[in-house]
Amino acid sequence: MITNKIAFDVIIKENNEFIDRVFDINDNILVIEAFKSSSWINFENCIFNCKELVIKNVNKPKLLLEFKNCTFNCIVTFSNCSLEGITFKNTKALNSLNLGNGKSKLILGLLNFSNDVEIEKPKLITDFSIRNTIIDLFIFEKINHINGKFLFLGNELGKSSDIISFQNSIITNVLFGNNRFFARTIFKRVGFNSTLDNLKPIGSSFEFPGFYKNSFSKISFSESKFTGSFQFENCDFLSTSWFENCKNSNNAKLKFIACEFKGFSLFNKSEIHFLDITRCTFAKSSSFTDAEFNILKLFEVKFGGGAYFDEMKINKVLDKSYLRDKSKILEWKRTLRAIKQELQKTENKIDFNTYRNYELSAHYEELSIFTNFKDTSILWATKWSSNFGNWFWSLGFTILSGLFWFTILYRIENSSTFNFEKINDFFVGAFRFFLVTDFYNPLENERTYLEHGWSWLIFILGKIFIAFGIYEMIQSFRKFKA
Repeated sequence: MITNKIAFDVIIKENNEFIDRVFDINDNILVIEAFKSSSWINFENCIFNCKELVIKNVNKPKLLLEFKNCTFNCIVTFSNCSLEGITFKNTKALNSLNLGNGKSKLILGLLNFSNDVEIEKPKLITDFSIRNTIIDLFIFEKINHINGKFLFLGNELGKSSDIISFQNSIITNVLFGNNRFFARTIFKRVGFNSTLDNLKPIGSSFEFPGFYKNSFSKISFSESKFTGSFQFENCDFLSTSWFENCKNSNNAKLKFIACEFKGFSLFNKSEIHFLDITRCTFAKSSSFTDAEFNILKLFEVKFGGGAYFDEMKINKVLDKSYLRDKSKILEWKRTLRAIKQELQKTENKIDFNTYRNYELSAHYEELSIFTNFKDTSILWATKWSSNFGNWFWSLGFTILSGLFWFTILYRIENSSTFNFEKINDFFVGAFRFFLVTDFYNPLENERTYLEHGWSWLIFILGKIFIAFGIYEMIQSFRKFKA
């Protein structure tokens, strides 16, 4: 056990490998500015009990620092260094890890913070701060970060490597800001947790946690889960972006604000409670096929390459609960119109008509008969005759309204007591009444016209209702035509 700073300095300068060491120097800052080796230093099963471990001003581009199965009951800081790499494997505890933010950029060929597959992931309550670094190969895998912060600001990654990997991990309270990811970046099977609601960038509508002003090459968030409110703002997606099979918790929101998707973007088979895409541009095609949302908001979104919404579900639209909150009707109408326009571009006639009817329902709820009588009355007639595209509803409307008007006509023309023996005549007349182009008296066998003025009024009204019902039923079937 090392219990004083002098002994610590001596052992660091004289050794390359440290196994089962305990550095118990409470309330002291341990500073390392030089190592014996220029190629490899290994700490294994070591425990650091101190205020802070600082490694600074080490300029050895071929030096690899490895920390395996170590416990850090302290803050660990790297600044003004140039190293081949730093590896943290199977870290048991870590109060805080600060990389960079010195007078010069921290330059690393490799940063590997991960756990082996066979071990149980330690629960880390850690504040990560990685700022102003240049890292070629970045690996953050199989980590269970249950609390603390994860600040990742002003970094450049992957200039000389093929991949940057954040996988199979839980990361809590993340803020990625002003980073450039040059290589393909994978956030696969990552759980983004949120326990804080601060660290909001100045002058931004950004809601912590999330990504702010990042530039990505190819990026994948497939099979990841977002909890709380998570946001991407002013991010550039330079190539293909994968958000497939993503999920978020109930009452959580995933937002994209002022982002540019310059490559293909895929949201297929994702299950998200609330997806909000505002003022974003999709230069190439995007796909939401088989995705499921409770709420979807699209506002001032430009789909330059077309968007595919095949088999997509919006649960609040399907159960019609989107019509209940009048204050949100305009947002829903804009979203449904945007989807409808993209379906029209891709010639998806079936879903186009479906979303057209959803939009009409929202428009009907928004209008007032006192301020827009014409549109309201037309939509009212459409609603009650077909419920905005339901052929079965239209059939029922046609039959019931036709029988209603014909019964009145029959009563006028037969003012005497109704004779049940003539019930057959009633239904024969009703059948003729449903022939829209037949203007002869349906109650007479001869081709004669009605003689009473009131009869003609009821006759014409009935024909109008029947014709309108048939028209709406035909319109409902048109979505199945090419």
